Amino acid sequence: MNLPHSISAVAASLALAIVLPAIAQQPVRSTAQAAAGACEVLHWDRAGFDKPTLSITRPGKYCLDQDYEFACAPLAHGCMGHLIDIGASNVDVDFRGHTLRVSGTRSFSGVLGNGRNIRIHHGRIEGAGKGIVLSDKGNSPVGAYPALPVSTTDVFTATGFVVEHMQFSDVRTAIMVGGSGNQIRDNRIDATLDNTAPGGPPFALLSYGPAARIERNTFRLSDLTPGWKGYAMYLRSANGTLVANNTVQVGGARTGTIGVGLSSSTDVVLESNEIDTETATELDERSSVRQ
Repeated sequence: MNLPHSISAVAASLALAIVLPAIAQQPVRSTAQAAAGACEVLHWDRAGFDKPTLSITRPGKYCLDQDYEFACAPLAHGCMGHLIDIGASNVDVDFRGHTLRVSGTRSFSGVLGNGRNIRIHHGRIEGAGKGIVLSDKGNSPVGAYPALPVSTTDVFTATGFVVEHMQFSDVRTAIMVGGSGNQIRDNRIDATLDNTAPGGPPFALLSYGPAARIERNTFRLSDLTPGWKGYAMYLRSANGTLVANNTVQVGGARTGTIGVGLSSSTDVVLESNEIDTETATELDERSSVRQ
């Protein structure tokens, strides 16, 4: 009889009996659960870009793990661009509380996106000329500047952009979106309207296209250039858009400030907004509202 071997086998079995229950009690996180909140961290490709540029070229979930800053020296050249460049549809960018910061220039933007179903959320943008600009082919919001003529032949695609839980400070324009069915909600926007845009009066938010929902945003307008007018929200071709539960405040003189400007926009619903501008609503002859 091989006693030592039997004793060893029994000892191994006892050890297994002790260890297995302990393992069974450990919480197990499935692969699907782990993947559900996963994101690809954006990093600056220093070899490819001399300025901090975070590029997205394919669908997916992305996030930041640090702040990014671009400082342009006075009188320096080449201070144009944007910090996050999105060239794909079905993209989610979670700032995770981080900040994109620009100083020394108004020609640098925070986020430029081209595609559909792009969501930007939970972060901060400071000092940029434009905070977030999102469009699809043929629906660029740049074509809807207040001084430009209205196009009656536009066909808007279902872009489905979402900008939510973002904070903007010391920006000239916080958000510009073009397309149909976009949502802008729960943002804090501090806009410095201290000059005129290339296409006319400045604005904190521009929505170009129908069926948008602009809800629960807080605006604070300041430093509007004397003799000019400036908008918290400017809407063009925005048929069927809902503007609800927004707050607009003015720091300093209220002269020339406008809460909501409508251009060629019919059946717009204005509901439960608190607007402290000189003029609450400005409509052109092609626009109508329901309250």
